[in-house]
Amino acid sequence: MAKDKNQNILDLIATDHRKVEQIFSQIESASNLEQLYRYFNQLYKEVNLHARAEELVFYPGLREYEDTDAMIAEAESEHEEAAALLEEIKALSPDSAEFKEKIAELKKAILHHVQEEESEVFETARDGMDEQQLKQLGQEFQEAKTKLEDEVVEAASL
Repeated sequence: MAKDKNQNILDLIATDHRKVEQIFSQIESASNLEQLYRYFNQLYKEVNLHARAEELVFYPGLREYEDTDAMIAEAESEHEEAAALLEEIKALSPDSAEFKEKIAELKKAILHHVQEEESEVFETARDGMDEQQLKQLGQEFQEAKTKLEDEVVEAASL
């Protein structure tokens, strides 16, 4: 995870969002069960790592600003929904119809979350924080992801 330490948190979050969108595309175009399983494991890790780092770094940083409580509560609720769906999907066979249905449900939920976050939440962050604060949070976000990585990888393989 050797990334630029000067990236701001909004850029890092958006990069993660694009990566997850790409993994959904790979899942949809997987040509065999082995690929499907591998891509799902990658999705599981990326989404969990991203959501937990946001909850540890980004959302607490936003709480200092007015009128962010409802926005953060909704985002955290969406994270919980995604985490629950990931656990349900993990227990299913990749060749089942339910697996594909749950993947579609998860994709819809995540794309909704991404759209809201990149418009409303990012706008609030930009309005309230200067570039230095955003870069500091970016560094903390990367550090949190690095610290959580082993734990999330282990959870994915259970």
